[in-house]
Amino acid sequence: MTTLMPIGVFAHATRLSVRALRNYDRLGLLVPARIDPGTGYRRYSLEQFARAGLIRRLRELEVPLAEIAEILDAGSPDEVKAAIERHHDRVAARAAELAAISGGLDSVLAEPTRWLHVYERVRTPQPIACLTIETPLSGLAERIGPAYARLFAALDAQGVTPAGPPGTRYRTDDPDGLSVELFVPVDGPVRDDGEIGAGELPGGLLAATIHEGGYEDVETAYRSLGRWIAERDRVPTGPAEELYLVAPGPSVAPEGYRTEIAWPVTA
Repeated sequence: MTTLMPIGVFAHATRLSVRALRNYDRLGLLVPARIDPGTGYRRYSLEQFARAGLIRRLRELEVPLAEIAEILDAGSPDEVKAAIERHHDRVAARAAELAAISGGLDSVLAEPTRWLHVYERVRTPQPIACLTIETPLSGLAERIGPAYARLFAALDAQGVTPAGPPGTRYRTDDPDGLSVELFVPVDGPVRDDGEIGAGELPGGLLAATIHEGGYEDVETAYRSLGRWIAERDRVPTGPAEELYLVAPGPSVAPEGYRTEIAWPVTA
C-alpha cells in the first residue's frame, strides 16, 4: 500500500512551504500523487521526496522555475548535468557583469565633482537616412552595431554617400523600452524601403559636450549637459543626440572613441 501524506506533512518533511507546493503543482513541477475529488486536498507519496528535494536545492541555487522544469524533464543524469552547467555558465557571466559594475562604483560616486566643458553650436537643417530600433537599455549595445550595418548597406545599395558621422537620437528615455533612431547625414535623396527611411535633423541651437573613450561613464557627459542647461534656465526642445565623431570599429580601441553628446535647447 502506498503511503500518502497531506500537504502540510509533506511540506514539513521536504522543507518546502505549502504555498510553494501549490505553485509547483500549478506549474506541473511537482504534482500531488492524489487529489481528493470531493475536498481538493492534496496528498503526496514517499516516492516524491527525491523530486521535491531536487527542486528545493535548485531553487537555493536560484535556478529559474522554467529551467527547473527543463532539468526535471531531462532524460538522463548527463542531460541533468548539462542543464545545470548551462545555468552555472549564465550565473558566472552575470556575476562578471556585476563585478564590472561594482568596480566602477567609486568613479561613479566621485563624478558629481567632475564636469565636462559644454559649448553651444548652431545647426542648419540636415537631411538624414534613419532607422529606428526598440530595445531595453541592457540590449542596446548588442543591437546597435548590426542595425548600423543594415543602414549603411541600404545606403550603399541606393548609391547614397554619407555626408557626416553617424549618430543616434533617443526618442524615449525609459531604460526598459528605448526607442532609438540611428541616423546618417546624407546629401542625396533616400528611398524608403520599409525599414530605412528619410528624415531631417532640425536646425537650431544645441548644447553639446565631447565624451572621450568607452561608454561605461558616458553619464558624466549627460550630467554635465543637465547642469549647464539648469544653470542657464534653458529648456530642451528635442531628444538627446549622440554623434560618433570617432565611432567604434575593428581598428579603433575604446579609448579612441570620440562622441559628441548634444541636446537641442532654447536660445
